[in-house]
Amino acid sequence: MRHLVLAQARAHRGRYVATALAVIVAVAFVVLTLVLSDTVNASITKSTAAQYEGIATVVTPEGPETDPDRTLSAVGAAPGVRAATLDVTGPVRLAYADGASAYGTAATIASDESMRWQRLADGRWPAGDGEIAVGSSSGRAVGDTVTVADLSGGTAPASVTVVGVVDVAGSPLAMDSGQIFGDAAQVRAWSGESADWEIRVAGDGDAVRDAVALAAPGTEVVSGEARATAVSDAHVGDIALLRNVLLCFAAIAVVVAGLVIANTFAVLLAARTRELALMRCVGVTASQVRRSVRGEALIVGSVSAVLGVLAGCVLAAGVVAGARAADAPLPLTSVSVTITTIVAGLVLGTVVTVVAANGAARAATRVSALAAMHPLEAQPEPVGESWVRRACALLAMAGGSALLVIGAWVSNVLIACPGGLLLFVGVVLASRRIVPAAVGAVGDAFARVGGPIASLAAGNARRNPRRTASTATALFIGVTLTATIVVGIGTLKAGAPEVVDQNFPVDIAVSATTEPVPVGGSARFTAIDGVHAGTEIASATVTVAGTEFSVLGVDPASAAATIRAEVRLPEAGTIVLERSLAETLGVHDGEIVEVGGGTGMHDLTVAIADAGSPDMISMGDLSAVDDSAAPETMWLKLDDDLSEEDLVAVSDEVSRVAEAAFPGSEVVGAVKMRQTLENVLDTMLLIVAGLLSVAVVIALIGVGNTTALSVLERRRETAMLRSVGLSRSGVRSLLVREAVIIAGVASVLGVALGLVLGTFGTASVIGASHVGLGAVPWLQLAGIVVAGGVAGIVASLVPAQRASRVSPVAALAG
Repeated sequence: MRHLVLAQARAHRGRYVATALAVIVAVAFVVLTLVLSDTVNASITKSTAAQYEGIATVVTPEGPETDPDRTLSAVGAAPGVRAATLDVTGPVRLAYADGASAYGTAATIASDESMRWQRLADGRWPAGDGEIAVGSSSGRAVGDTVTVADLSGGTAPASVTVVGVVDVAGSPLAMDSGQIFGDAAQVRAWSGESADWEIRVAGDGDAVRDAVALAAPGTEVVSGEARATAVSDAHVGDIALLRNVLLCFAAIAVVVAGLVIANTFAVLLAARTRELALMRCVGVTASQVRRSVRGEALIVGSVSAVLGVLAGCVLAAGVVAGARAADAPLPLTSVSVTITTIVAGLVLGTVVTVVAANGAARAATRVSALAAMHPLEAQPEPVGESWVRRACALLAMAGGSALLVIGAWVSNVLIACPGGLLLFVGVVLASRRIVPAAVGAVGDAFARVGGPIASLAAGNARRNPRRTASTATALFIGVTLTATIVVGIGTLKAGAPEVVDQNFPVDIAVSATTEPVPVGGSARFTAIDGVHAGTEIASATVTVAGTEFSVLGVDPASAAATIRAEVRLPEAGTIVLERSLAETLGVHDGEIVEVGGGTGMHDLTVAIADAGSPDMISMGDLSAVDDSAAPETMWLKLDDDLSEEDLVAVSDEVSRVAEAAFPGSEVVGAVKMRQTLENVLDTMLLIVAGLLSVAVVIALIGVGNTTALSVLERRRETAMLRSVGLSRSGVRSLLVREAVIIAGVASVLGVALGLVLGTFGTASVIGASHVGLGAVPWLQLAGIVVAGGVAGIVASLVPAQRASRVSPVAALAG
């Protein structure tokens, strides 16, 4: 039997190309994901180990009451300690000379060179105040000026000069473009209470660790190796999450590959029905035939899995090389390929192939030996499925639809998400009924307008509904997921700005962190071309009915010209309270209350605003309550007719003016939020569409396989058509139209379900009131349908061309 299996595998190796392609693509996808994940993990572990290389022990505080300076002195005096250094890290806000600003992380550089783990790529080490080094992924160079401020605004922003560039390639720091390095005094001043610290100690092993533990009570003392592992694990956990997300897309590709492999083996065994029947006639049992088919699947799967593993490793090497050449901010050094990854790829490709081929192997032995010796003809195939499958499909679709509607109605994505998944699973389970019915309806319409050839194509498409449903389902899965993402992101991009505007009632807000805004400070910004209006905002803590809360002091006239949202503004002698706060205070609209502040008490009339509105008071009344309150924020409104390019230009100019007039200021608002959101959504769409395209490509291989099977089963029928006058081009047209019907139906059904899932998914995130039919990307959905039809044509060209070359006489002979 082994010799027979090997002989059959060699004899039919040309027909295994489709199966091999499906396995290779799926395995390569999985291996690529695992190799890149392992590469990043290895790079992080290596770079983290370098930071703690030669370190005997690391001291970290157990609570905020531990003083780092006293601890460092005690540790340095412990027996056996050769050197000890205090490492401090903390968050900072950075502003650059070109107007750009960002949040970053400041870290110290050890004064003792033996304890300094950073590597200098350019320039020199900072020598004191006013000097910093930046990470090599920052895009900044020696000589640049940076303004560094703490997040709380407790210290004045410091203008510092970049004197060095630290090489962070291959380390987790490469992912932080705002990483800066300075001496301990600067970093501690900038970070304040948000700083984290640890003490690295060099010495002789366990003896030093015990001595340090005695010298520094109230701290945690671990070995350098243990600390390196803990820090590495913290970063690796984030990479593991990304790997798991990518493996979800890989699982989709594997499922689609399984469907394609099953159809591919159906093609192969249909072509060899007479051969297998002859084996049965000479004494080979049905179980032996099944074992021989499984043996061939094992060989094909194993060889394809090896090629898939090699392809995945080569692709991973290419990605790493490309990322390093492009200076991508990713911790990538050398490619890391583990035994686990290789074994996983080999086992996955082999097992999926054998399991997927098992159904075709069993079906090949259900036909009697004598019946199989007759010429191969296609017979109508009934669609049979168990009542359990039908019941599960109905329950999944009904339950999923209900959860999806409820989730969209109450704007709860945690309800809508499982509902969408259930609906999708239910439709897939019901595809054996839905797809043939849709193919029949489309085929009938196609036949009425396309003539005799179209009528033949429609009949052929629904002749084997089980196989047609399986082929269409493979493509349907990929198209549905793609359409869901396209619709979801498209409607989210259209509806999110309205949500952003509700949460940010002004276009841009400029917050000064070090000194109050002078009267008329917003005039510096309204002078910018494209800025329509501006107003200064103060904030203070006031007391009403014994309850303290914060209010905003505004000038009602200028605020009315600046705020876009419908917000109730205070008049002189009134205080605007958000509805829930008013209920907490027990006050009503129009009621006079006593408002207290740092200066004294003042009677004001309550004006209740809608939920989510800010609590406000006029600037004059705020001065009467607290004369120390001064404007610290400016709200700006931009012109209404600005294009996206103009919005970016005006926003950048506002940032430059803010940095020049108010160093260390923070620029936020709806415009910045919208720009960031659109960039994130566009990037997400490109990434997800690229990942799902792998599944779509595998599914299109299945469309070609089904067309090939149609050619094999209808050789005599095709020959008969040729003999009565159908041309070669007519044969090609017949098969191409059949593939177009299958691919088109799968694409239309996938887009329809994706439209439902994407729209309701967006409604569950931002609310149904923010989603409209006009926001649906109809052109993109039409493009997906057209692309599905065109892909069906491309997938059918090879088998159609092969069918047109068969001699009618040879085909009729058997």
